[in-house]
Amino acid sequence: MKKSNNSRDNNPKISPRYYANDWRDLNLSKKDSPDWNKAVSIFRDRMKGRFLEPVESIINQKNHNIREFSGFTIMAIDCLIIETLNQFYKGIDETEGKHWKAFRDVFKGSPFFRDEFQTNKKCEIFYGHFRCGLLHQAQTKRKSKIRYGEPKTVQLINPKDINEGLIVDRKKFHKALINEIDSYIEKLKNPRDKRDLVLRDKFKRKMNFIVG
Repeated sequence: MKKSNNSRDNNPKISPRYYANDWRDLNLSKKDSPDWNKAVSIFRDRMKGRFLEPVESIINQKNHNIREFSGFTIMAIDCLIIETLNQFYKGIDETEGKHWKAFRDVFKGSPFFRDEFQTNKKCEIFYGHFRCGLLHQAQTKRKSKIRYGEPKTVQLINPKDINEGLIVDRKKFHKALINEIDSYIEKLKNPRDKRDLVLRDKFKRKMNFIVG
């Protein structure tokens, strides 16, 4: 029997393999519930299917011109993921307060980014020059650049004036982001302490916002 449009509206796909009801049917009331494995699989499938695999297809594109000029696209998606991760970490529906602080919180809380973003100013410059520049104007601001093959993930354009901008290596940055996501997934799947259990609660809250 063919499903009605209303049925599809009530049970939309939330990732390539899963529907909203797959999440709704989970029992995550206990920390040792076997449904946690499926909950994590849903999150992984959502992140990979909607964001990471499309980026990988661009990175591995055979057309040289597409690979060469895909930095804006890759970084724009990475910025979207960072802001989304912060919402998962905090269990909120959308970013609250000053949005650059969402990036600061992810960068400074991540072992894969914190060495590159040791100051609030650097986080704020990244947010303004990359996230806002790409999202609102389809370009980086001031002298900031997106490159690959650089010796470091993030460098200052001018060591004497951070306001001139940053050079971000898109491959190193994207790899750090993948590592952060993998680390988060491991904490959800195998919580080691109370902080990881709190992350689980906030993860559930965010997923409930998504599913509705």
